[in-house]
Amino acid sequence: MSFEHDVTLSSIELYPLNAHGGVSPNMALGQMPVRPALLVKLVADDGCFGWGEIWANFPPRANLHKAHLVEDVVASHIAGVTFAAPVELTEFLRHRLSTYFLHIGQERVFEHILAGLDTAAWDLCLRHAGQNFASFMQIDGSAHCYASSVNRPDLTRRLSDHAQMGQTEFKLKIGFDADSDVAFVAEAAQQLPDSGRLMIDSNQCWNTDDAIQILQRLEEYDLLFAEEPIRADLGLDAWERLAQATRIPLAGGENIYGVDQFLRMTNAGVRVLQPDVAKWGGVTGALDLAEMLPDGCMLWPHFMGSGIGQQAGFAISAAIGSASKCEMDVNENPLRSDLCDAAVEVTNGQVALASEPGLLAPPAELALQTYACA
Repeated sequence: MSFEHDVTLSSIELYPLNAHGGVSPNMALGQMPVRPALLVKLVADDGCFGWGEIWANFPPRANLHKAHLVEDVVASHIAGVTFAAPVELTEFLRHRLSTYFLHIGQERVFEHILAGLDTAAWDLCLRHAGQNFASFMQIDGSAHCYASSVNRPDLTRRLSDHAQMGQTEFKLKIGFDADSDVAFVAEAAQQLPDSGRLMIDSNQCWNTDDAIQILQRLEEYDLLFAEEPIRADLGLDAWERLAQATRIPLAGGENIYGVDQFLRMTNAGVRVLQPDVAKWGGVTGALDLAEMLPDGCMLWPHFMGSGIGQQAGFAISAAIGSASKCEMDVNENPLRSDLCDAAVEVTNGQVALASEPGLLAPPAELALQTYACA
């Protein structure tokens, strides 16, 4: 998808951030003792700019590692690059640097970097053209979202608060102990608001046999989907076996890379695709995937990070329409609220997209300074 005028890049700026004092989602995969993020800013030769986010949730200093890679390897290839569509920038860098990242064993990290740069390129191209995402795509200027990562100690408060915001879907983090997991889901089901639905996410922590047994125990709760019940890299036969063994629709995507792999997963029975805008494909990859979505499948963007990537995830859901809802973590996260407060406010289960030119509202300067890594 091209814009009318080319953009020529001048420089790239990196903003590794850390926020203490938020609330970690309670994940079987591991806790987040700090909220890290890596923001990227592309600057054009005319001073126009665009913001993106490179995935850096784990480990705590992943943002510094990836910032150094961009500064040491990618930045020197940026200056003077001209493009009319974000995909042209990522294709140029993939051609120029993919062998290097293969050689150093950082292929997936390279995908994270390209994803963040794609989002920044969308923001830059739209701002350069004087258009916002909704007007450019000719879509409604709001996105639907769901409440994610409800911790058990906060269950009652979170369900009530987010139901008042108009959200009707609530995702629980499980994957610890089968009996306590089932008890958590049962407790949440008793407290669900009218017309509410539950989902679960076990963060790849079960083997196939355990997943079958636990999901069958959970079928009575009419779950909307079960996210990553097994490892994303298990063979398609394992996913197909699991899909055939339970009535609960399977979901995955935050650890899937490439449209072809997503489509292979749908052939194995995965029904909810969850690309993460900061981890693979950026905005372009998700929109391309949406164009090829098989019948009976949904695309609900995955996201857990700062308010910059969150806004990009909202844009993807808005482009798809009301059939798509973007994930939004219910837990306190200063890198979402302090960076982009008004831009991530939920009303009637929806979030308004940026109305000014660009893909998203830029981060608050004070928050960039407050949470900058030492």
